[in-house]
Amino acid sequence: MLIHNATLLTFDDANRVLADGALAYEGDTIVAVGSSAELLAAYPDMPRWDAQGLVLMPGQICAHTHFYGAFARGMYIPGPPAKDFPEILQKLWWPLDRALDLGGVESSAEVCLVDAIRNGTTTLIDHHASQTAIDGSLDMIAGALDRSGLRGVLCYEVTDRDGPAATAAGIRENVRFRNAIRNSQLASRVSSTFGLHASMTLSNETLEACTAESDRFHVHVAEHPADAWDSLARSGKRTVERLHSFGITGPQSIFAHCIHIDAWETALLRETGTHVSHQPRSNMNNAVGAASVPAMLRGGMAVCLGNDGFSNDMFTEMKVADLLHKVSSGDPRTLGADKVVQMAV
Repeated sequence: MLIHNATLLTFDDANRVLADGALAYEGDTIVAVGSSAELLAAYPDMPRWDAQGLVLMPGQICAHTHFYGAFARGMYIPGPPAKDFPEILQKLWWPLDRALDLGGVESSAEVCLVDAIRNGTTTLIDHHASQTAIDGSLDMIAGALDRSGLRGVLCYEVTDRDGPAATAAGIRENVRFRNAIRNSQLASRVSSTFGLHASMTLSNETLEACTAESDRFHVHVAEHPADAWDSLARSGKRTVERLHSFGITGPQSIFAHCIHIDAWETALLRETGTHVSHQPRSNMNNAVGAASVPAMLRGGMAVCLGNDGFSNDMFTEMKVADLLHKVSSGDPRTLGADKVVQMAV
């Protein structure tokens, strides 16, 4: 297929924008990128589609999401409004993940994947929890990904909050799915990492059990000061330092949020090559603050963009990221479109 007459964003080293651009692909391989005139002449027999000036760019990557969050959209939470993020977890998210069955896990994934297709999001890194339906839950999501044609990285959120049996089941589900997906027909599009909820719901013993099984992790980090306070109380170390002491940092790990971390923790993330995922809509909605993303980028850190279970319209996530950091810094030059787009592709 040859797509021509497109506004083509190349994302090459020169970051070229081709006003009358074209792209030719065969199967799942891009074979040529250039001007419409060049490619129409080079591939005269290839089926073609006139983009009529529409933007053509790489698919977006959502680096941190919760598919089961589809059920929370518009949900009424009984009682007085939650006063802080720990109460939001207790009143909304933890009761929701305990209420899920395998059918609900699958349905929520399907809804989110349709949403992603509509919005040009082609790779999603999902952090899943369904505390009373753990075994086989990642298979439900993988099946939905298979039918969608999208790419995904899946994990199960290990936590101590529901007792030792659920903790052990979460560890087993991560290991089982990793071993199953490696040799499956889905391995080219679906892979695994190892999910952890957050330092504040994980004992030393559980962290040791998890690191015995994996060297790559997806974990919430310092989304609220409670995570930092808990880590100091448990270990005398701040959140990133505690996780680092168990070998959880590194270039194959994603630390989501990283709002309430200090300069030393930021330096540790940079030195270890740990990826940080930024979720501006969620952070604003939960009133937890804004991560120091501009400083992280200036320091050469790998910062990506997620949605934390909001809609998979990553264009809106980019816009909100740009606006959030302008208002939080008081400087309209902060971030900018070029940087936020790079975070999402």
